Amino acid sequence: MMGLCRAVVVVACALVVFACAALPGGCRADVGTPGATSAGASPVGEQAAAPAPASEASEAAAGVPKTSSMPLICLWQHEPEVDIAPLVKDLGFNTVWTDDPQYTGQRWEDTQMYQALQVPGIAYVIPKIERAAWGWTHEESLVSARWIADLSLEHKEIIGLYLNDFYDEIEDGHRTMEQWREIIAAAKSVNPNLDLWVPHYPHRGNEKRAYDIDYQGVILNIWDPRNLDAADNHLTTAEAQHAGKIILGGLYINSGSRRAHWLTEEQFKRTLKLYVEHVNAGKLNGLRIYCACQFVERPEYGRWAKEVMKDLKRPQ
Repeated sequence: MMGLCRAVVVVACALVVFACAALPGGCRADVGTPGATSAGASPVGEQAAAPAPASEASEAAAGVPKTSSMPLICLWQHEPEVDIAPLVKDLGFNTVWTDDPQYTGQRWEDTQMYQALQVPGIAYVIPKIERAAWGWTHEESLVSARWIADLSLEHKEIIGLYLNDFYDEIEDGHRTMEQWREIIAAAKSVNPNLDLWVPHYPHRGNEKRAYDIDYQGVILNIWDPRNLDAADNHLTTAEAQHAGKIILGGLYINSGSRRAHWLTEEQFKRTLKLYVEHVNAGKLNGLRIYCACQFVERPEYGRWAKEVMKDLKRPQ
């Protein structure tokens, strides 16, 4: 992304304007500096009135790959015993969202992050802070946030930290906003450049939430099958609400309460096609499909995904 800056020099009480040479990334001082803008504001400075395309947002982000031609094609891996190599080879995933447990002293080589990165084709991983509702204490979350942030300093393949079910945790009484802010601060105290990710759930009315926190990435999760028919509207809303952030479209193979709804072929293809179109148009930075074990359980979804994702523009 090229920008043009101008230097103003005062000579003999008159203003003489010299045009400076165009520089990569422009002359913005806040590029690559999380928190350089006010919470919830677009990091595109004076261009905030015209939100930057998602591709430009990815270039401005601290941890995401610095290229607009590299969409993040993500697979959520919940069961490490599942061999994801065939899926990665067949569908072209380049990023894995891992399900690492809380830090208890485990070695890097024993993590799911490390395991995922051994798969040919996988370039990046995004671990998470798990829900307090599912057993993580606040102290464990703080320790794990610092641990992952520390790992990310050495292992640049760790391009983010996901705060799982962010607003759900607050609404359901499992965490407070202050606790989430402490977790965010813990991660940023170790690596200020680590991108923090949060979900956007239409079925929980997240479009009404302020998102007044230090976050860099968001994933639109159309989890409730009743929201699928309006996926286009939900996606457009999320793109506008999170303008200037890294945005992914999230798709669940089996969704809804207690995973009671396997998407029909039409639902799956239509939603995935929508995401592919928005990635190709520069409105999304990528997509994520949940999850690896369900591809194995229902191989037809792999065939359907391959049919749709052949139209995804990828770097040559």
